[in-house]
Amino acid sequence: MSRAQNPEYADPVIREPSPASSIGSVYGPDQTAFSDSESQIDQPGFERKWEDRLELRRATREEELADADPLLPRPSTAMEERVLSERIVRNLRMRVEELEENDLFEQTMLRGSQAGLEEQTIPKDVDALILSMMGSPASGGTSAANADATIADGPWNQAGAPYAAPRIRSKGKGKSRK
Repeated sequence: MSRAQNPEYADPVIREPSPASSIGSVYGPDQTAFSDSESQIDQPGFERKWEDRLELRRATREEELADADPLLPRPSTAMEERVLSERIVRNLRMRVEELEENDLFEQTMLRGSQAGLEEQTIPKDVDALILSMMGSPASGGTSAANADATIADGPWNQAGAPYAAPRIRSKGKGKSRK
């Protein structure tokens, strides 16, 4: 019968033991500012102080724009009316451009990758593939015709011929040439 173990006291195989340096750790003196000590300020006051200092209650730029009055002021002169209309048209064009970019992105994401649908251009013949990658040093090209003319005979360009390994002579027993 096995018991469920508390993870804090699990076997060392599951949980590493604490390093020796952390067992008897000694910490320096408390560096809390005197104005933040519990004897000087209560918990709600402390929280309020740091919320103000970190500006946590301040509205973000997006919130301020959302709270702005949507109604446009009525221009009093022709110049103000022209400036206002130019600003409106510029903002509308920027918004339309943003929406078109988002639409194009969404269409691309919904369509997915077309890589699998493209015709593969890799030749089925390994010899033709190797020859197409070897270029002629004189012309710098990669055509198979140039490669046939400049590549020495070997197993890599013997189309249809069976491969015969070269014979290697070994030193040792056998007839010697003298």
